Amino acid sequence: MLRAGYGCFGAVWLLMASLVSAEVSVKFSNYTLLPTTTNEVYAITLLFIVDGTGNVVLDASTAGAHQILRDAVNAWDGPVGTISYAGAFNTTFLLEIRSWGGVGLNLSCHEGGGLGVGLRSAWRIDRPGFEYIAATAAMGAGVLEFRSVSWNYRSKLDAHMVLACPLGSVTNSLPSRAGTWTLSDQGIRIGDNQTLRFENVFPGEDASGYALAGFSFDVVDAGGGFSGTADLIRNSGVPEGFPVATPKGRE
Repeated sequence: MLRAGYGCFGAVWLLMASLVSAEVSVKFSNYTLLPTTTNEVYAITLLFIVDGTGNVVLDASTAGAHQILRDAVNAWDGPVGTISYAGAFNTTFLLEIRSWGGVGLNLSCHEGGGLGVGLRSAWRIDRPGFEYIAATAAMGAGVLEFRSVSWNYRSKLDAHMVLACPLGSVTNSLPSRAGTWTLSDQGIRIGDNQTLRFENVFPGEDASGYALAGFSFDVVDAGGGFSGTADLIRNSGVPEGFPVATPKGRE
């Protein structure tokens, strides 16, 4: 819920607008909710409001049952960057964040916060081939082109992040406990009613995983639509011989 006077309660969205190009950046931070708190957020709706010059304000909300959790998500409201596509100025668009394959979408309290899927570890995306977090877009103009994705609370060195969109999938090793994967020129795009999935590599170890710490994107012209999996640089950062996810087809 968007409120006047953006506060600093609990979770905050960090603005990381690039000086070179437009970018909207969101970070799933949490500094107030403890592990003993029921942190299931069910689904998160991120409503982005664009003004006449491309500046973007976020209105975040959740259907979570606990008021302290709703307050934490509401505190993410505020400016989050700019977009470059003039066709999307003076519009709104949204992302709906949900979990699949576990027992709920959870807001982690570890290492600054992140999103995980409840079951094996309530604070990570683990259980390869079963659990993932999905971000589905609803927008009237342009497409979302993802620039980066961040992780934290990685459990083991063999944890890998898989991003799956209608064009295909890319896989990246996670060499550090926390970090950011730069997605320049990797073609990770979604349009209206399309979904980006954040997965773990399959096959992989059941106890290996990571928390989704945040991501950044721009809104760009669709440019005549999607041209297929050739636009993707697949499996970047994966050690030679490590099993990787197979490309996904158009959804």
